[in-house]
Amino acid sequence: MKVLTICGSLRDDSSTARALEIASQAARAAGAEVEAIQLGALSLPFCDGRTDESSYGADVVAFIELVRGADGLIIGSPNYHGSVAGVLKNALDLLGPDAIRDKLVGLIATARGDAGAMNTLNHMRHICRWMNGWVLPAEVSIPRAQAVMDHEVDPAIRAQLVSLGQELVRYNGLLRG
Repeated sequence: MKVLTICGSLRDDSSTARALEIASQAARAAGAEVEAIQLGALSLPFCDGRTDESSYGADVVAFIELVRGADGLIIGSPNYHGSVAGVLKNALDLLGPDAIRDKLVGLIATARGDAGAMNTLNHMRHICRWMNGWVLPAEVSIPRAQAVMDHEVDPAIRAQLVSLGQELVRYNGLLRG
């Protein structure tokens, strides 16, 4: 199984990237091949609805091909004003409506405050469903992300992230098997 992680944070050493790495390690341990995309490393122009995605440039074409080649995705976003980071929403818009059709999708959202990032997860779930992806029921909302994702990751959060990575691989086996 090929898993692609997509980090919706542009910050160096973000808590979102750290959370994705823990889920990625669990997916690898469960037998998946994992590749990570940092959206900040790509030149992704604003989606303007073109029908020819190749006219957006090489990074967009490469991004689309990586997503198409994956069996499953783990997508992470920081909570920005109660929703998805703009860079992640734009990247998903660039994919077009069928890029994640029938792919399993695990979701992670991080937040600064105590309330967590449930709205961000709701928005991510809604977007992925509209793109015909199969969103895993277990999602991970991480409140106070900078503190709980520090050097010693909160054990309860770590367990949720590990479970998400494992479940993505397990469900893929059930779905494809």
